[in-house]
Amino acid sequence: MSFQNPQEALNLAMTHHQAGRHAQAEELYRQLLQTFPTNTDLIHLLGVVAVDGGRWAEGRVHLERAIQLNANVPHYHTNFGTKLVDNQEYALGITHFQQALKLKPECGVTFYNMGRAFMATRQWEDAISAYQNARRARPDFPPCELDLGTVLDGAGRRSEAIAHYRERLRRFPDDIAVANNLGNLLKDSGELDEAIKVYERAAQLNPDHLVVQNNLGLAYKNHGQIEKSIALLIETTEKHPALASLRSNLILTLLYDLTEDTRTLLRQQRLWNQHHSEPLHSQRRPHLNTPDKKRRLKIGYVSADLRDHVAGRALLPALTHHNRARFEVVCYCLNPHDAMTPSYKSQADLWRDVGQLSDEKLAAVIQDDQIDLLIDLGLHTSENRLVTFALKPAPIQISWIGYPGSSGVDAIDYRLTDTFLEPSGGEPCASQEKPFFLPHLWQCYVAPEGAAEVSELPAHRNGYVTFGSFNNFCKITPAILEHWAQILSGVPGSHLVLLNNPGSHRARTREFMSQRGIAPERIEFIDHEPTTPTSHQGSFLKRYHRIDIALDTFPYNGMTTTFDALWMGVPVVSLIGQTSVGRAGLSILSNLGLPEFATDTVGAYVRQAIETAQDLSRLAKLRQGLRPRMAASPLCDTVSLTHNLEAAYTTMWKDWCAAQATKA
Repeated sequence: MSFQNPQEALNLAMTHHQAGRHAQAEELYRQLLQTFPTNTDLIHLLGVVAVDGGRWAEGRVHLERAIQLNANVPHYHTNFGTKLVDNQEYALGITHFQQALKLKPECGVTFYNMGRAFMATRQWEDAISAYQNARRARPDFPPCELDLGTVLDGAGRRSEAIAHYRERLRRFPDDIAVANNLGNLLKDSGELDEAIKVYERAAQLNPDHLVVQNNLGLAYKNHGQIEKSIALLIETTEKHPALASLRSNLILTLLYDLTEDTRTLLRQQRLWNQHHSEPLHSQRRPHLNTPDKKRRLKIGYVSADLRDHVAGRALLPALTHHNRARFEVVCYCLNPHDAMTPSYKSQADLWRDVGQLSDEKLAAVIQDDQIDLLIDLGLHTSENRLVTFALKPAPIQISWIGYPGSSGVDAIDYRLTDTFLEPSGGEPCASQEKPFFLPHLWQCYVAPEGAAEVSELPAHRNGYVTFGSFNNFCKITPAILEHWAQILSGVPGSHLVLLNNPGSHRARTREFMSQRGIAPERIEFIDHEPTTPTSHQGSFLKRYHRIDIALDTFPYNGMTTTFDALWMGVPVVSLIGQTSVGRAGLSILSNLGLPEFATDTVGAYVRQAIETAQDLSRLAKLRQGLRPRMAASPLCDTVSLTHNLEAAYTTMWKDWCAAQATKA
């Protein structure tokens, strides 16, 4: 077809393209190409519009052909490189950006997209350089300003990242994306007061900004303002019911609520299924797994914590001790690697890095791998993939480790638990998920290498008893502080040590206790430190040298913190709750043979703490005997736990096979 005015036709095509009318733009590009078959601009644009329309493979052919015919056009390389980055082909994308910059050395867009590629591959310093070059070539480029702070933080230069975002907000105070990122960095640095102010300012600018409202709600939780956090998260989920991660944040936060009423939790679990699982039922593919009771089973573990993280460390013994003749182990890693990740990878028969995959693509990969039993290790914690589980890529799906309790997701068949964790009335659950009881406890403790030795009783050198809690400060609510004040009043001169970073919550805590007759100097605080293997194994556990008795939190008990305290010879006083997360202390202490430290009522909790503090001779003897006692208990018997785990998997598989035979 010929055109009286090809330029007008091209302009119209590009107008359609920019407006997202891809079909109209493509039709005009094709018509023009018939008239000008060797025009590389048209070939290139045809490739771009095909990719923008969702046809990557077809568009790529045109993009490559345009470069083959004319390799000296810089934006051909930039556009192709950008599309490669969008499709996770980072190395090839970087190659084309480098070629583009040889042809046009000061192109801000090229530098920016090169920065994106380096950021995605965690090449932090190269990413910083690329973004800084982009800023010089194109000042005040908002996406570049946003990403620069991210890569500065990734490179370990958090103070520079915070300073960069603060300066950006000084010049552009309405930049909500930068404000949100600044709030995140401040929150992660423990500067919760300032983080909340930044989030609240951004929320005022846009009350319907989903990400800001979510992050503000989580900051309130971390600040110990649980009721305020829950109220905001409920309001935000009502406005944005389609976001699974937002409702997961709400469900997890509800577990910290002190009310015994679980109706709100059950309602949110039902709503999660209604919005994020039920619509996917029709997309589930039939399982082709051979229902043979005796064959080797394929076990898949899905986790965002295959790194230096408490959940990952709890899984590692099972990976190490699995019977490879009976089980093939597949790990689906959602997190970037760190120094500990190779420890997990070395124990996997098959390892897949799948963090960049969508829920649908991840489900397809799992089902194509023919996984027999798929284990979710996150539940409703951050970065979970419960939507992937909702697609039911494996015939048997199980939850474990993330926290004791139910996800309420209708695609989860079982949750691993123990008899101590299970409330008398059953765990609140909106689905038919079945509790599967392991013989002793639901997970073990592996003592960190290089952990400090148990110290002498601090009370002997201090002249007073020191209580402590190193649980996440968001668990420490006014109701808990009320009872801790009673304990301190019952043990004259005693101190309380808490773990959190500086902020108004410290002054607020001291003021709260002061109003109850506890002098401010009796309340001590320890700063958080970066979580590295060295800090955890060395200085972190040495903190227990400061305390005589640990006080567990409720209704959400400590888990790893309880294990750590006991390993360091510090007894833990716990309160038994009405949900599984409130019964972790009971499970741990019962398996250790110290059930008297798990109390039924708040009054008994207070009395147990006071009575334990009044007999220093007994307390000193208990301190020196706790570590060997723990090492010989089920708490540290990782081999038996793995055998019990495998027996559970085998029973579940046999039941599934029997059900298939019945259907046949």
